[in-house]
Amino acid sequence: MAYRMVYLRIQCRGYDPAGSGDTDLTAFKAESRRLFQELGWTVHEGRSGVCDTVTKDWQNLYLHPTSFSGVLDEANIPSLQEQLSSTQSFRCYAVDCYEEYLDMSDAEYRNVLESKRDEIAAFILEQYRTKRTNLYITDSVAEYAAECFEIHRLCDKDGQNGTGKRFMSELVTRLLQEGRLVAAETDNGLGIRAATVKERRISSQPEGQVNGQITIMEQIEEAAPQVIELANELTQYPKQPDQGMQL
Repeated sequence: MAYRMVYLRIQCRGYDPAGSGDTDLTAFKAESRRLFQELGWTVHEGRSGVCDTVTKDWQNLYLHPTSFSGVLDEANIPSLQEQLSSTQSFRCYAVDCYEEYLDMSDAEYRNVLESKRDEIAAFILEQYRTKRTNLYITDSVAEYAAECFEIHRLCDKDGQNGTGKRFMSELVTRLLQEGRLVAAETDNGLGIRAATVKERRISSQPEGQVNGQITIMEQIEEAAPQVIELANELTQYPKQPDQGMQL
């Protein structure tokens, strides 16, 4: 059973996309609600300009008068399109299918990321590479890596991706501990960059003063709490789910 993000393109009578005030969606709402209820879907009526949403098992659709969008079982798409093509107040004239969504638990997702640890670490190190040792990256590479290696899952259709963000933040902390990344305070907050060959060699020596400079491990001890705090922020305040288009 395969699920995909789907857009069922809709032509709706009584809908004015220009917003001139001539829109009358009474018939559209009544017919769409009745149709989906007859098909065994649960209707969640919208409020304050937000459209209705319908759900069935892992499937969901946001019923905007120009497109019904959401995650559908691929096997159900042809029959649903046929049902939506014979209605009175609106009709479905096209279907666009996008990314696949998998039935995968958090533990299974993390195992997949673990299997790609070396690849992801190389990606993170490349993102933190700078031309000079006095340049640092202050943007959240962990969050960017989480987006790049994200697997769309049915249990996380809103795309908050807390599991992926935690994994990436933990990996950044690990790379700091190993001396493969270097952290320092900048005018814009905590900055991180990829360590040079010389710095990686120094980090493998015993802790203490090396040539009168602070060792990489001492830098890590100072920076790690801030990296952990950043990781907590990423997972505590995930991006809000898209409420869809409003009328």
